[in-house]
Amino acid sequence: MTIRLLGTLSIVFAILLQSGCATLDDAQARRGSGKMQVYDLPREKVWNSLLEVLGTTSLNIVSADESKGEILARRKLTWFSFGENVAIYVEALEGGTSTRVEVVNVKRVETNKNSLDWETRIFTKLDRALK
Repeated sequence: MTIRLLGTLSIVFAILLQSGCATLDDAQARRGSGKMQVYDLPREKVWNSLLEVLGTTSLNIVSADESKGEILARRKLTWFSFGENVAIYVEALEGGTSTRVEVVNVKRVETNKNSLDWETRIFTKLDRALK
């Protein structure tokens, strides 16, 4: 029984390794393909609210560069998911009177069916915070 279990686990592990793991670089490379939303607020207000929103999630902020308008975050391996990589872009529009936010969510393992939809989650929380 133990040998059969070890054999099965080895096969599952080999399949996962072959499927490849996404990184934050992959999330950055997909800029322009994420979900976008425009807010009729200045960039600084949206940026600060976004950082507060992220603090209420299970995402860990890896870097936040306000001058570039870029936040990189990830959620680590959990019992139910292999984790996700998230890149967020905040850009001032129309002379600074409005701000565009883009959230790019990339599963660490593409076959992961239990990953969270960070695009929807972040925008839902951000909408509430900015009302």
